Order: sequence, then structure tokens, then C-alpha cells
Amino acid sequence: MIGCDVGSQGTNTALYSADGKLVASAYQAYDVLFPHPGWAEQDPREWIDALHNTIRRVLEHVEPSAVKAISFGSQLDGMVACDARGRPLRNAMIWMDRRAEAQAAALAQRVSPESFYTHTGTNLDSSHAVFKALWIRDEEPEIFAQTKKLMPPGSFAVQEAAGVAMVDYSNASSLALLDPRTRRWSDDVIGAVDLDAAMLPELVPGTHGIGRVTKTFASATGLARDTCVVVGCGDEMAATLGAGVFAPGEVCDVVGTAEPVCAVSSAPREDRTMLVECHPHGDPDSWLLENPGFVSGGNLRWWRDHFFGTDADYNAICAPAADVTPGAEGLVFLPCMQGAMAPEWNGAARGTFFGLSLAHTRAHMTRAVLEGSAFALRDILEAMTKAGLDVRRLTIVGGGAKGPLWRQIKADVTGLPVRVPDNIETTATGAAILAAVGSGVLPSVAEAVSAFVHYRPEEHVPDAATRAAYDEAYGRYRAVYYALKPVFGA
Repeated sequence: MIGCDVGSQGTNTALYSADGKLVASAYQAYDVLFPHPGWAEQDPREWIDALHNTIRRVLEHVEPSAVKAISFGSQLDGMVACDARGRPLRNAMIWMDRRAEAQAAALAQRVSPESFYTHTGTNLDSSHAVFKALWIRDEEPEIFAQTKKLMPPGSFAVQEAAGVAMVDYSNASSLALLDPRTRRWSDDVIGAVDLDAAMLPELVPGTHGIGRVTKTFASATGLARDTCVVVGCGDEMAATLGAGVFAPGEVCDVVGTAEPVCAVSSAPREDRTMLVECHPHGDPDSWLLENPGFVSGGNLRWWRDHFFGTDADYNAICAPAADVTPGAEGLVFLPCMQGAMAPEWNGAARGTFFGLSLAHTRAHMTRAVLEGSAFALRDILEAMTKAGLDVRRLTIVGGGAKGPLWRQIKADVTGLPVRVPDNIETTATGAAILAAVGSGVLPSVAEAVSAFVHYRPEEHVPDAATRAAYDEAYGRYRAVYYALKPVFGA
């Protein structure tokens, strides 16, 4: 099985044996372009180049004919405008792009945010891909006139591999045009935004096996022509599956550039505060209550790159922060560098250090960055609990799972035990799980998870002695955010 994590910083491709053992992996990085403040773009052809190269590299470890299937876990909330032949007409606008605030505000004049949430399970927010399509329509009409297909990144990858325009329910949900209860396009919302439904890919489950790879994709990657393409799902859903999180009440904290937080539910649910959304899971039998992710690891990378150097080691940066008392002696960091996703959705919010004094050091500021993400995580977990979920445990994955200090801070702030899988880069694992199920190698998601996912023996247990300090610090974080909300302009 091959699982491909088509992310926003690079593509990670992993080759697994049918019994879940990792055979080989390969990674290729690419850049995010920031043409203006609040904009974030990528050339989608770089995703395809990375797929070609990383697949070819993992195939050095196996006969291509031994690969039964390939699938994808792809970054969500992106928009690729394509012509009739499926070629991109401009750079893709990716999940962190916030330029479509005016389009979201205009729709909010016609459809209330509450009604939009009821129809789609998602917030009426510029991060979602439909608003990026509307921005192209409004601001680049000459490009939109040539646009015949509107694709999330996952559909673009599937089209390249199999030659068809298909989308699974989780990727479709990130367009904010899907009714999560029926798993069909919402005619009401499509009508409200005045888009042609024929521009959208065909809806199928993430476990859907399309058929074999195209001749072109086989030639570029080295895959055998009879390799089955399975549609796959969104990256946070794949990461959640790859972490073994598919039972109700389990929560996956995906700490990459962004930090999606996903809790499994056996039925679609609504959060009246609309902090968490309802999306179909990669497992067709379940749903996720999830927050699609505030910038988190991206904040820590920014902190490293600009104040320590791009070659600095994260462990070395974080080690001094372990000696700082919980709450960072009154220093608060709001993790809103590209807008807020907690304690509420607010595209106008920006990152902030509050409470600096001459007594604070870089170690204090590092700890505040780590704690800021933990406070946002607590916001999200409390909303999930109010929506009726019995939240019992955190499973942390992604690059941010490597830091023991950060894991312990999250256990202490949330009051939940924290576990980590043996393999923390779980998005490719989740894609490989769907490849195994969709190709018929394994009969169910549950059996595939049992084969593919194992955990480290140690868990981080909350420290009751720090709880009072973190309750106070968490209250300070929320007070700072709401005090600054008028300054942010929203």
C-alpha cells in the first residue's frame, strides 16, 4: 500500500506492507507563497512533482507490481480553479489564505451564519474553499470564465493519478457546500452562492476504489499500470485514522503547521457556539466534530526561524522553557498569526504577546508560544464536550508530537491523558489504511487500524499540582483575546 500526505509544506509518501509495517518513506518540500498579507498560495503542479518523485523513491524498496493500491490524505480548504482538461488556471489558494473576507461578509448579508452552519456543518468563514472560488469570480473574472472545475487539493491529486474528477465526503465538506447529514451537495447553499454544481467533482466515499492509475502517472512514478487508486480523504481525517482514532470520544490533536483537533462521533452533531464544525470522517461510518486548525506548529517555526535561526533545533529551543513556571509568569501568546480559530473564528485576529516585562526572557516567550496553542486546544475540547461528546483522551500526532514538554503542557492544561503513536506522521498512514480497505486487501477500517497503528507505552498524565496555575493562565488568555477583539477590527 502507498499512502501520500499532500500537505502544505511538502508531500510525504509512505510504503506499507499489507500487515501495516512501514517499508519506506520519502519527503519532498515545497514553498508557500505569500503575495500579500493574509494571502497564501501554492502552484498545484508542485504537489504533482512531489508525488511523482516521492513515489518513485519508495518504489526503490519494492517491485512496483507488488503495490496493490495508492491513496491520498490531502490538505483541506484549498481551491484549484481548473480548465476543461483539469489544468490549473492560477495558483491554488490554500487553507491559510484569508483574502476572501469580503465574499464571506457578502454571503452573510443573505444567509445567516447559523443557517449556513445548519446546512453545511461549517462556519461561514473565508477559510473555506467556496469563498476562494467566489473571490476568483469577483476579482479575476477572466480566469473564472475559463474555469470548468473547482477542486480541493485532494481531487486534484486524484485526477492526476486516475484521470477522473472525484472527491470524498471529507474533502467535499471543506468546500462548505456539503450537507454532512446526507453527504450530498447542499442545493440551498449552492444556490445562495450562485455556483454551477456541474463545476464540482463527483461525490464518493473515501474508501472508493476508482480503478487503475493512468498511463501518464504510471510512467512518471514507476507504478504498475494495474495499481488501484483509492480516493482517500482530507489530511486531518487521514491523520486521525492513522492515529487509530475512529471510536467515539477519542480525540486526535494534529500538530503540524496548523493544529486541527478532531473528535470522533457516531452521528452528526451541532455545536451551538460554532467553534467546532461537523465533517464526515475518512471512515465512511463516522463523523468528526473538529476545528480545522489554528496556526500552531507554524507559530513555533516562525519563532525559531526569525529569533533562533532556521537551522536551530526545536528541542534546544524548548529546553529552557521547561524551567519556566506554568503560566510563563503572566506572559500570554495568542496563536492568531493567520487569524483566530479559537476561542472563536475571527479572520481579522492577529498573533500577540501580552504582558511582557523586563523580567521575561526568550525562554518565557517560547513557553508562552507552547501554552498559547494548549489554551486554544482547551477552547475546542470544551466546545466538543458541550456538544454532547464524552471526551476521554488525546492522541497527539504530527511534528509537534515530538516535543515532550509540549505534550505535558497539553495534558496539564486540558486535564486529559495524552498518548502518541509509534509513528507520529500519521497522515500517510491513514491514506494507506484507506488504500488497503478500498482495494479489498483488508475488510474494514477497524481491522486496518488494528494492523497499522501501535502506540508508545508511556502516556503523559495531567499534573494536578499545575491545574490551578493553568486555570488562571487560561482565563488570562481568554481575557486578552476578548479585550483585543475591538482592536483587531472584528
